[in-house]
Parts: sequence; C-alpha cells; structure tokens
Amino acid sequence: MESESGYILLLAEHPRQVRVLMSLLGCSSHSVAIACSAEQAVTQVHEKPPFLIILAGDHQNWSHTLLQELRIRANAHPVTLVALTDFHAPSWIHQEENPGFDGFLVNPISTEVLSSLVQSAYTRQTCYSIR
Repeated sequence: MESESGYILLLAEHPRQVRVLMSLLGCSSHSVAIACSAEQAVTQVHEKPPFLIILAGDHQNWSHTLLQELRIRANAHPVTLVALTDFHAPSWIHQEENPGFDGFLVNPISTEVLSSLVQSAYTRQTCYSIR
C-alpha cells in the first residue's frame, strides 16, 4: 500500500534481506513495496516512482540494464538509488566506476542510519517537487 507521501521500493536477492530491512523500516511512516525480480522493480518504478530504491545484495550481481533503467527513472524523478551489501562482502569502487548508485551501505545497518537515509531521500524528493 502506498501512502500519499511516497514509498520505498526494496529489491532484494534473498528473503532474509527482505525480513531484516522490513523490520528496520517498520517504524517508518512510508509504505514499502517489495520487488522480487528486476522486471517487477522496473514495472513498479514505471507505474509510480518511489522516492527511495534499495537494492540489497552484491551490487556486482545487478545487471547494468536494470541499473540504467532505474537511473533513467531516478533522473526523471528525484529518486534516491542505493545499494546495500553485506559486511563480509563489501565492494568499494571508484566513483568513476559507479554504475549509477547514489550511495552504498553495508549490512548490518542500524535503524538510525536507515532512518536518516529515508528522511534524506524523502526530503530530496519534496524539495525537488517544490521547484
């Protein structure tokens, strides 16, 4: 269910990642949509762009086509696109090699960090919409 204030789209490779993020996002006033596949995520973004997209898992496993499609939509609307990787497999890349993410986070992520991300992404969209 999407609220008037926008929503968060979560694309995760594994159900465990969804459960953890959903428990952390539970205190958010924004609704969360879950995409189980890249195709489902793209469809949701085309129907109604979220203000935040979180791709959970190894960012190197996400197709460049998916990232390009999401980035095109993110540039048309003020959508924040972040990757969340596991602590045992973080992969730091040079900015010039960034496939289109606005940022990278490492799991386990604290409620405070996730809350700050949500607030920042929402504020970014709100400020952009006022222009």
